[in-house]
Parts: sequence; structure tokens; C-alpha cells
Amino acid sequence: MGAHIVRIDKPKNSSKGTHGWQVRAGGKRKYHSKLFSDNVYGSKGKALVAAEGYLDQYVKKNPEHTEPPYPHHFREEGLMSNNKSGVNGVCRSWGYPGWDKKKEYRMDYWSAFCGVGPQGQRNSWHKRYYVNTHGEYEAKRLAIEFRKGWEEAIKEGEDALEEFFQREHFDKITYDNRFGRGWRLIESS
Repeated sequence: MGAHIVRIDKPKNSSKGTHGWQVRAGGKRKYHSKLFSDNVYGSKGKALVAAEGYLDQYVKKNPEHTEPPYPHHFREEGLMSNNKSGVNGVCRSWGYPGWDKKKEYRMDYWSAFCGVGPQGQRNSWHKRYYVNTHGEYEAKRLAIEFRKGWEEAIKEGEDALEEFFQREHFDKITYDNRFGRGWRLIESS
């Protein structure tokens, strides 16, 4: 997890609620957080200065909490107890297309999760392989292959990760409005 500061604004665009900077830190088994409220410190800027000072002191006292528990941003050893695919970051799920307001057309898929995207973005990246398109076995195999490729790329560094996403993700996505579909996957030729 490492040690970092996040902004909390709940509810947004309201003077009521919780507004401030939260220091978050912890290792694999411990977690620590402290909120620096805008109201208590007088302003957003003053609260941030106080949070940064606190984080510096905390890191000096607890240097082990600055290292992320998973240096490559994914769990490398052991499967979670509820894992059904045999590979971390790959799961079977289902959903409904956006146009299906009555929820009549369920679509099953195997999904590969990537915790770090291109340019180091820490968004949840999911690549889906639909069972009705590829078949059960092939959809699972493709999801596992995508996840393994991502794991190798992230271990090699930012350039390899960028190349991976260009090869496996971005150059296969294009805008297609012929049937009102919007963005869709196009296989490379």
C-alpha cells in the first residue's frame, strides 16, 4: 500500500460532510489513517500542509510502511481462497449490454484485471472475453494469456507496459458508429 495522502470530499459540492486530507499508510497486515479536516485547520491548503508534515513524521518512524506490499502491483504468490480460474486477476463474470434496459440478454465473460494501466495510470483495467463469442474454454484461455502478458510487462518496467497496452489493447479499439455501437474491439489484421 505504501504511504500517501488522498483528498476526501463527501458529499461533493457541499459545505456539510467530510472535507479534508487523509494520510493513509500501512504494510501487508497493518493499516493507519488520519484525517486533516479543512474546518479544523482553517482551509484546504493549511490542512494539506499539516497532512504532509504528519506523513513525513510517520514515514520516519515507520519506514517499512513506505514500501508497497506487492512491488509489482499484483499478488505473485498463492491464490485467493475464492479463485476459480487458477490465476490471480482472472475471473468469470456476467453483465447486461447497455441497450438492454429489461435485463433480458445476459452476457457471460472471462475478465483479466490489470491494476496499472498505460502511463502508470492506477485505474481498474479489465479486458473481457465473451463466452458467446469465443466459447468457454477459449475465453478463459485468452483472459489468462492477457493477464500473464500484463504481469510480465509490469515486471519489465514502464516501457514494456506501454508497449504491451499498445500491442494488446489500444490498437485494437476503434470508434465504429455504423450500428450505433460506439467504441468496439477490432481485431488486428
